[in-house]
Amino acid sequence: MCSVVVVAGLLLNFLVAERHDDQRCIELAVLLLVAMAVALRGRGAALAATSAKVQLPLLGFFALGLVSALSAWSLRHALYEWSSMLLLAVLAFAVATDISRSGVAGLQRVLRCVGAACLLYSLRVLLMYVAALASGHQVQFQELAVGFSNARFLNHTQTPLLPLIVLLCLLERPGSVLRRTWFVLAAFWWALLYVTQGRAALLALVAGCVLALLLRRHHARSFLKTMGLAALAGCVLYGCIFVLLPMLSGLSAYGSAAEALQRTAADPVSGRQYLWHRALDLVAHHPWLGVGPQHFAHHSADMATGAHPHDWILQVASEWGVPALLCALCLVFLGLRTLARTSARIAPADQRGQNLAAAFIAVTTAILVDGLFSGVFVMPQSRLAIALAVGCAIGWVGSVKGGTWDRGAPAPATARRCVALAAVAAACMLAWAVAPSLAAHASHAPLTPAEQAANPGTHWPRIWEAGYF
Repeated sequence: MCSVVVVAGLLLNFLVAERHDDQRCIELAVLLLVAMAVALRGRGAALAATSAKVQLPLLGFFALGLVSALSAWSLRHALYEWSSMLLLAVLAFAVATDISRSGVAGLQRVLRCVGAACLLYSLRVLLMYVAALASGHQVQFQELAVGFSNARFLNHTQTPLLPLIVLLCLLERPGSVLRRTWFVLAAFWWALLYVTQGRAALLALVAGCVLALLLRRHHARSFLKTMGLAALAGCVLYGCIFVLLPMLSGLSAYGSAAEALQRTAADPVSGRQYLWHRALDLVAHHPWLGVGPQHFAHHSADMATGAHPHDWILQVASEWGVPALLCALCLVFLGLRTLARTSARIAPADQRGQNLAAAFIAVTTAILVDGLFSGVFVMPQSRLAIALAVGCAIGWVGSVKGGTWDRGAPAPATARRCVALAAVAAACMLAWAVAPSLAAHASHAPLTPAEQAANPGTHWPRIWEAGYF
């Protein structure tokens, strides 16, 4: 149920949404629908059945965030961030509940739907590109990220989804049409990553593969081989589609590797050091509760270079406070440790299980690494993709353990009611937070004079495309 809602949201953002604000509206709709499902149909079983060592830091993180939000300059902006993050966590565990009940077969069905959404989006990109070539129009590489306000926002989405496409390829029967289709799709997504010069996403995917190799060694060979072959095939597709075809059409090639290297050598972090310095200043002055969820945007409007720090650790520390960051780091550690321990329990002869283990280690690591340099935890489409990927990983872990929150001892009724109540409360806060501005942004109304004054020139999204307040 919840998995279907998330995939539908991803598909709508890929095919219907035009730019950031539309994608945010669809994300909001997905979060509210999932909150209803958790409240009415008990889809929070996985969250309710987690151990106390997970529930305590999770509760601490959101409790500290709520206190920080209540003391922030703009209560609406702070509660939006807090409630949306809580609902994303609920969403991930709701997906985990679905996966734990249906096992690998259900996971494969979900991934097929994700693959279909990515395939349809790829066709949308190709149709636009072919039409541009036919008309002799030299599109900018940013325009290749159709439907996204910035090509980087597409790269943020590729980080969690590309490894899942490769995993889907491996789950299909060898030699089947579907297996070949998903491989070509993965190769094309690598080509899109090259042409848009998504350096942080590329670094993150490499880091994820390296950790999978270190933890699983030869057991990760199949996944890493397929990932590498797809990356190489992506190079070929990039050369044919984005270099050779434009040259034959009398246009310039796209996404020069030399240009990317030159840009990296001139400014390796693309000016992020100024955002990081501002975040550290905020941490130094507000170490305990931060400046309030989402309030980096308010305190960095004078910089006009980003409404968030482009680093999830600094984002949490500066906005939610250092204690909340420690809770988040504890959750990351517990999650990765559980994933590693579960992977070690897979029988050496179980190739499907080994592929799943390697893929989930790679994708979770890639998300965390990308988040150190980008807004992967900020943008609507990437947030939905991350919740889906993390939910699939949690659900797979639960199924390997025997589905302790489903087929073993059921979650206490009190815990289920608490999860449902938290989801309803967060949904109400989210609706209240966006109510004054939702209609205007959904209808693409022009910015108000106050919004224009706070967002001169280029817009840097945080909630809406006009991200400063």
